[in-house]
Amino acid sequence: MRIESLIQYKMVWFLFIFVMVLVLAMILLFKRSHTLLVEKNPPVPADVILVLSGGAQGEREAEAAKLYHEGYTDTIVVSMAKVGWNTYTGDIMREHLIHLGVPDNAILTYGDVTSTREEAEQAVPLLEELAVRKMILTTSSFHSGRAKWIFERTLKEKGIEVISVPVREEEFGSDWWQNHETRKQGASELLKYVWEWFRL
Repeated sequence: MRIESLIQYKMVWFLFIFVMVLVLAMILLFKRSHTLLVEKNPPVPADVILVLSGGAQGEREAEAAKLYHEGYTDTIVVSMAKVGWNTYTGDIMREHLIHLGVPDNAILTYGDVTSTREEAEQAVPLLEELAVRKMILTTSSFHSGRAKWIFERTLKEKGIEVISVPVREEEFGSDWWQNHETRKQGASELLKYVWEWFRL
């Protein structure tokens, strides 16, 4: 019994130490992950602004409209993701952009996408047709790091430079893991990063 008790005691301590190390590792990961999740570059003149589908309040295309009116490009490209019967995000985003003063003929749509990877892959033919050499990529802050990584990886042999300019008024700070809403967003993005790595 004494030997069995000793073994059980050691196992309990081993599990305790393992859990503590795991918790500390997760805390360190969360604290340092801001640089992985968020990629912000200064806006520069570009051939196109490509806006990714998503954003609950239309903030992504609103940011693209601001960049357009600030003179960074004369063409906005939006991806098409199906959100209902015969309804696509790109059509909704186009209407919003027009409402924000962007001319209809300055807006292009493409694809039928279900993921950021598909947005990147399906953008290639249009970007090549437009002879794009530099593009601004606009999305939400918490999505910007993974989005730029995927687009750069997809476009690396096409000679297209990707400038990440996420929603500038959107805050996603290094303490994101302390807030319930941003914690959900950040944790989801980290899991999607892992998924993308396994798909390489």
